[in-house]
Amino acid sequence: MGLDTFAEVGELQTVQDSQGDKQAPANEAEQQAIREAVGNPSGATIETYNTSSTSAEQLPDLTIPDGVTALVVYLPGNAGDVYLGDSAEQFIPLTDPGHVFEWEASTTADLYVKANSSGDGVGIVFEGAQ
Repeated sequence: MGLDTFAEVGELQTVQDSQGDKQAPANEAEQQAIREAVGNPSGATIETYNTSSTSAEQLPDLTIPDGVTALVVYLPGNAGDVYLGDSAEQFIPLTDPGHVFEWEASTTADLYVKANSSGDGVGIVFEGAQ
């Protein structure tokens, strides 16, 4: 038996969920919520953070949209290495242009940066405008 690829679907009464059970299909509001959750946010956030010392400093509180990965990027003008981590320890090195740390959380303020040279810093880039 062949598959008719020119058939027209009139109306779905039920769909099968991941457990194999029959469920009602998503209504218009549910479909819109799914589109918004998996769609790309509008705009972009691109910021530079330069340190004012060689001590650990908290990154600015930038809200990262759900499902979006922020990139924390080594700045090409840095004089030395920078390190990322939490308030207690910064052990993730960014040492050269092109080095990037991926951060999946709700805010960049959970990260701290420590630089070998005051004034060095990181770039922060993600989809969705602030």
